[in-house]
Amino acid sequence: MRMNIMRMEQWIVGVGCAAGLLVLAGCKSAQPYSGVGGAPGGEVDYTAMQSLPERGNFNPETDVDYGTLRAPDMNCGIIYFATDASTIGASERSKLEKVAGWLAKHPDKQILVAGHTDERGSLGYNRALGERRSIAVRDYMLGLGVVRDRVYTYSYGEERPAAQGSGEAAWTKNRRAEIGIVVAKR
Repeated sequence: MRMNIMRMEQWIVGVGCAAGLLVLAGCKSAQPYSGVGGAPGGEVDYTAMQSLPERGNFNPETDVDYGTLRAPDMNCGIIYFATDASTIGASERSKLEKVAGWLAKHPDKQILVAGHTDERGSLGYNRALGERRSIAVRDYMLGLGVVRDRVYTYSYGEERPAAQGSGEAAWTKNRRAEIGIVVAKR
């Protein structure tokens, strides 16, 4: 009888260990934030941000001129988007054609496309949406014949609003991608 109890205890321990391993094997590992699509559950693992695409050897804060393409004679430095969208609207495409034309005349220049969002949504979701917007602009530019290594992307999400406030007037101005010329490379 004692032998049967010991075998039963060993069997229970073995089954318990096997069940525990199955549970661990079935758990989905957390995916790092890639800048596109966000992280599981809308959370962002900022320690994994180094997995974002290459941004170039320049500082997007200080080494980018946003004024040239916004000047009245160009008026093509800001691309606006619909709510919760990264599709480039028909009214914005002519601006990108102007940028492509400018790049054709200045073959030594590169641009940065910075994606922005309004304040609605989580920080992680908005960072991912801003990235999708900047990539949509980049991909459209590539379709116009611009070489890939001349267009960098970045996402600020909701962190740099163009207009303060919580209403459609402000949100419309904040759903955008800004295109700037890289002026300094390190």
